[in-house]
Amino acid sequence: MGIVLAVTLGLCQNLTSAPKPAPPSRLEFRDGDRVVLIGNTLIERAQAYGHLETAILARLAPWKLTFRNLGWSGDTVFADSRGVFDPPAKGYARMLDHVGRLRPTVLLLGYGSNESFGGEAGLERFLAQYRKLIGDLRTRSATDVRVVLLTIPPQQRPGLRRLNTSRVSLSQGRSDLEVDRFASNDLEVPVRRNRQIAVYNAALTRMAREDRLALVDLDSPFQALWHKQQAQFTTAFTVDGRALNETGYRVLADGVINQWFPVSPLTVTIRKASGKAAVQVDGPLAVPGARFDGERLVIESRPGRFVLRVHGLPRGRYRMKVNSDDYGKLRESDFISGIAPSSGRPSTGVLALRQAVVAKNRLYFHRWRPQNTTYLFGFRKHEQGNNASEVAEFDKLVNAQESRIDVLRTRAVNLITIERVR
Repeated sequence: MGIVLAVTLGLCQNLTSAPKPAPPSRLEFRDGDRVVLIGNTLIERAQAYGHLETAILARLAPWKLTFRNLGWSGDTVFADSRGVFDPPAKGYARMLDHVGRLRPTVLLLGYGSNESFGGEAGLERFLAQYRKLIGDLRTRSATDVRVVLLTIPPQQRPGLRRLNTSRVSLSQGRSDLEVDRFASNDLEVPVRRNRQIAVYNAALTRMAREDRLALVDLDSPFQALWHKQQAQFTTAFTVDGRALNETGYRVLADGVINQWFPVSPLTVTIRKASGKAAVQVDGPLAVPGARFDGERLVIESRPGRFVLRVHGLPRGRYRMKVNSDDYGKLRESDFISGIAPSSGRPSTGVLALRQAVVAKNRLYFHRWRPQNTTYLFGFRKHEQGNNASEVAEFDKLVNAQESRIDVLRTRAVNLITIERVR
C-alpha cells in the first residue's frame, strides 16, 4: 500500500467520454432521510452488492438513514419493464403507489442506458418523460424531497446481441449453412456506443442544472480505469460488457462517495496531563476513544478519505497501519505535514455492515416483488390469492435487519495504529 503527502484528484479521459458542462452537484444528507432508489438494471443489481449503501451508512453512522431499492432490470422512464403481464402504464402506476407508501425524502434515479440506444432522435422524448416521472414521484414523496440523477456508466464490451455481424456461408456436405461472423474489433471497447452514452450524459447534466437537481457523474470513475496507450479499460468491471460486476459497484460507490464527501482533515493532538497522555481527535471522521501509551497510538475513524495530521508524537520512526494494510515506516515530521493513505481494504466492521445491508435488501425485494406475484396479486390471484397476506410478514424480517444495521453502522470504523519502531 502507498501513501501520498498531498491529495490530488485526476481522472483519465478517453474518446468515449464527452466534456462535462458542469461539475456534479452534491447531495446533502439529513438525519432521518428515507432514500429510495429507482431505475434500471444498474439500480436493481446494486442491492445484491450493497457497496454504495454501506459506504453512506458507515460515513454517516451517527444518523438514522434507510434505503429502499425499487430498481427493475431493463426498465425505462416509461416503465417498460414494470408492467409484467399488464401494459407499462399499470406498472408505472404501481411504482408511484409504492413510492407513495414509502414517502422518500431522497430519490436516487438511474435511467437512460436503455433509452440511449435511440440516439439523438430519441433524446427529447426521453428527457420529457424523465421530467414527467420526476414530477409524478415528487407528488408521492415528502414535501421537501431531494432528487439525484445518476449518469450512465460506460459500456465495456458490446455484448454479443449488440454486435455488428455479417452473414457468411459455410459448406457442409451438399448444403450451405449461413452463420454470423464476428470481426475481432467487434469484441473490443465499443467506442461508438460510449459516445452515444456520452450524448445522453451531457443531456442529463444540462437537465440537472436547468431543473436544479443534484447529479452524480458515473462516467469519470470508470474512465479512471482507461489505459490510453492500450486503448482499453485495465479492469473488468462488468459481467457482460454492460451490467456491473462487484468490482464495478465498488468503483461506483467510491466514485459517488468521492463526489459527495470531500477529503476530510483528521487531526490528532497528543498532550501530557498529570503524567498521562491525553489524545484529542478532531474532524468529520473522528471517533472518540483514541489512546497513546508513549509507544503506540490507536485511533478509530469513520470510513472515508482523509488527511491525517498528528501533533505531539515523540521524535522517531513509526509504522502506520490502517486496518490490515501496512503503510510502512514514517517519521514524526511526516505526520505533522499530513498523510493521505490510499484506499485500502475495508475493515471487518464495514464487511459485517455490508452483509447486513445485502440481507435486508434481499428480504425487502421479496416483500415488494414476491416471485409468484401473478398468483398472489395478479390475474391469477383467484388460485393462490389467499396466501397474499403472508407477504406482509416480510416487514418484520426487514425491520429486524434494520435494527441490526443500526448497531453495525456504529461499529463500521477504520482502525489506525501508529507504533514506534527502533
